[in-house]
Amino acid sequence: MAIFQFWHFYALLICYIMLVVRAFRALAIVLFISLLYRYFYEIVFLVATKGLSRMDGVGLSVDCILPLVQKRIDDLQQAIDFLQKQIERAPEGALCGSRSHSSWQWQILLGNVRTYLSGDKVKLVKALAQKRYNLLVLKDFVRQRDALDKLVESYVPQNGEKTYASMPAELRREIVPLTLPDSEFVEAWRSQRYKRKFVENSDFLTANGERVRSKSEIIIADALNSFGVPYHYEFPHELNAVNSSRRIKVFSDFTCLNVKMRKEFVWEHFGMMDDAEYLRNAMEKIDMYACNWFYPGENLILTMESRDKPLNSKMVNRLVEKYLI
Repeated sequence: MAIFQFWHFYALLICYIMLVVRAFRALAIVLFISLLYRYFYEIVFLVATKGLSRMDGVGLSVDCILPLVQKRIDDLQQAIDFLQKQIERAPEGALCGSRSHSSWQWQILLGNVRTYLSGDKVKLVKALAQKRYNLLVLKDFVRQRDALDKLVESYVPQNGEKTYASMPAELRREIVPLTLPDSEFVEAWRSQRYKRKFVENSDFLTANGERVRSKSEIIIADALNSFGVPYHYEFPHELNAVNSSRRIKVFSDFTCLNVKMRKEFVWEHFGMMDDAEYLRNAMEKIDMYACNWFYPGENLILTMESRDKPLNSKMVNRLVEKYLI
């Protein structure tokens, strides 16, 4: 969204001339106020929908603590299970040692009996040393897992969305929230106006009746719709050319919104990768994305196909689930 466009400038100039020459002064005042109102509205809209590349964060980042904590708990539990099995298989006894003259002497402690280990007991020493380490790490991991379990039980994800949503609509209209509820955020994101390239004479229609350029784009669009992922088709992105300050308008196939993360992903599909010229252009486009901080798996999704290897709809669904849900 361009906050101040060229037509704004010319309208203000006309207002100024009308005021100076004292002609149509009332009309000029009304026009001037309406322009200020529109300008103020767009600023408020941008502030209220911050959090993405074009509508960026509004004071608080998206609350992703619980998924991260749960992932850590799962990893810790897997490590705990592994360590417990290793300890069960380890030799009995505990390893201890002392310095004897200029050398180190290993001993094994079984109950209250301490026995010196000769130099040929290298494997036993290693096994007991590993056991000692495993026991100490296991203790740390159990303590950490238990602490995180308590955090999960007591932590309530809240960035103020529930508080805002619980207020009367009349009151909400007077508030600029730190973060919008998902429904309002998605509505604001979808309402962005943009001019996309005209799809001429295309018979490819998605399940929603949207006209696209290929069967593969139907597969991607229908997958996004089936998972409820908001997207813009052929949204224009202003990118820097590779090794140049020149700006290029790129109409990305799909610009998708991960609602949970409030993060945008660009999805580009390359459908003729067995054509040498098409392949070269595709590689240049991927390079340009990388020069503008779009990286595969981070904020860029890439799919490809050839005549012998068409797009796999199951893979498309997996990518949607991996990055956009």
